[in-house]
Amino acid sequence: MLLYDFIYEWDGKSTKGEKPISWWPGSYRVKIVKLATDKNNISYLFHTAVILKNARTNPTMNTSLKNYIHNFAQKISKEYDLKIDKTLWIELDDEIRVAQLKPEQKLVPEILYSISWRPIRPNELEMIKSYITDM
Repeated sequence: MLLYDFIYEWDGKSTKGEKPISWWPGSYRVKIVKLATDKNNISYLFHTAVILKNARTNPTMNTSLKNYIHNFAQKISKEYDLKIDKTLWIELDDEIRVAQLKPEQKLVPEILYSISWRPIRPNELEMIKSYITDM
């Protein structure tokens, strides 16, 4: 079930004392999709998928989230009440890749994540196929 569909832009500046997603401006088309339903007592590993595609609304907003996915995930999770580790973070580019964010031991007041990117699995692609046709 599609929950949200929007363009998310950032200017690369620090506002309200918060760290920006990246220090360079960027723009992404974002779809937040609920994968899990509470029917039939099925337990999903990932309850939600966040599907991302670089929107490039103007030439200066060309920043990739490849190296900033943890900052983006923290912002989106906070704004839309998502659990980072229970969400599939999927980026559409030349190939479709999934970011795995695993919380690491807290050494500082904020949570740090280990990040790895992998190709999307066939069953994951099947679950989101209908949501990416217009992206």
